[in-house]
Amino acid sequence: MKRIGAMAAVALIALLIALPLGLVAAQGDAPRANVPPAFIFGNAMADGLPVPEGTMIVAMAGDEKIGSAMAMQGGGFELQLMQPMDMDAMVTFMIGERMVDYEYTWMSGDRMIMDISADLAGQDGAMGPTGPAGAAGPPGVPGPAGADGANGRDGRDGAAGAAGPPGPQGEQGIAGPPGPPGPQGPQGEIGAAGGAGSMGIIALIVAIVAVIIAIVAIVMGRRTTA
Repeated sequence: MKRIGAMAAVALIALLIALPLGLVAAQGDAPRANVPPAFIFGNAMADGLPVPEGTMIVAMAGDEKIGSAMAMQGGGFELQLMQPMDMDAMVTFMIGERMVDYEYTWMSGDRMIMDISADLAGQDGAMGPTGPAGAAGPPGVPGPAGADGANGRDGRDGAAGAAGPPGPQGEQGIAGPPGPPGPQGPQGEIGAAGGAGSMGIIALIVAIVAVIIAIVAIVMGRRTTA
């Protein structure tokens, strides 16, 4: 029992020593926990273009990381910056693994809109102008001539296409001048005599009657005279 009591006394003494240390540490972080953070809104650019969605953007105060966020579509970002341990340290930013040439002074509750940009640094420079063309080299040795290829056979004639529809009738042309008279044709054969008409028969009868009357008149005249 005495041994158990001694161990309990040692544990109580250790607890009493650790408790003040924990309170001191908690009191050291309490001011930071109660101070409103700063907020940064804007767009992140790299080499003149919006950074891809998901690119990590980090805020540093010296060697202390005080905020980070992932870029949204179009490079937009929202950073929440907690109070730095070293209030004299300027806040710098990194886009991916590139440092941004911009510094920010932290202010509690600050809400600032700004765009940050990271350009290539320490990389190869832009391509220079094209240099002059070098002198032409000597001509190479001509290679051997290749063998002629075999002549291919003529292909078969394709099937005739279907006849197209008749086109529309054209406009009537202008009438030409009359042609010269043609040569006179040969004389035709004499046709058969036609029969006497009814008027001819009547005239013949009348003539016969007149002759008979004349003869009768002459005969009667002679008798009278005798």
